[in-house]
Amino acid sequence: MLPISSNALQSSVFFSTACILLIGLLACGASGPAASTTPASPAFGPSATDSLLREVKTQIRSATDTGSIDSLRQARALAKQATNSADRAALAHYYAALADYRIVNRLSEDAEDRREQVLQDALTHLKRATELDSTMADAWALLSGCYGQMMGMNPMQGMSLGPKANEAMKQAKEHGADNPRVWIIDGTSDFYAPSMFGGDEERALEKFRKAARLAEQAPADDPLMPSWGHAEAHAWIGLAHLEAGRYDQARTAFETALDLNPDYGWVQSVLLPRLNEQTG
Repeated sequence: MLPISSNALQSSVFFSTACILLIGLLACGASGPAASTTPASPAFGPSATDSLLREVKTQIRSATDTGSIDSLRQARALAKQATNSADRAALAHYYAALADYRIVNRLSEDAEDRREQVLQDALTHLKRATELDSTMADAWALLSGCYGQMMGMNPMQGMSLGPKANEAMKQAKEHGADNPRVWIIDGTSDFYAPSMFGGDEERALEKFRKAARLAEQAPADDPLMPSWGHAEAHAWIGLAHLEAGRYDQARTAFETALDLNPDYGWVQSVLLPRLNEQTG
């Protein structure tokens, strides 16, 4: 749903050691959303929090590329530790939810109970993020996307979750009209929704194209803030073309995605092989 550099965590020996110990403990004892029930850790200082979130952001990108659920769980656990920060709490909650969102997309559709549990954890973090920072477009957009995922698993909840998803997306666009991730998530809603409920793959394609244009123009601001979306927008453009039988356009979009992120596993291992299979 990434063009983030895979730089190693830059921090003191003490902090690096603490993080390694923390990852080991969490990997052994917190393999799922229940990790959020562990006692809260003392708040990190600003410098330590920034270093931790830099590692979280990098690890989510790398784990998304490789499809490693274990690494995503580790990133989520680290992000949860950073939610005690005084000035980065909203961002930490967002990254915990983003890790959840990526985990859900890796879990089998048959594992509905696990997927719902992870989504509930993501919703909890995103609600808190938007409470702490009501202008955080990324959190609002991901909240809308998680409501959409929940409706996909539980169509009977559409009457209650649909308005919440729409309101969250409205807030996302109000605070981030030029945010490419807002348009990617909005586009996926159009892409997957049945036509009888307003879905439209061609309208989704236009939103993915808009996301790609915005991502290309996006300034390099705070390196801790979300910056994924450029390669992903082109992957979605390619998928929309693939579904419509426009194979040449699909291949061009997939190749562009790989130019932006050569390690993009979804394109390498799923989308391009599917295209090759359909084109012979």
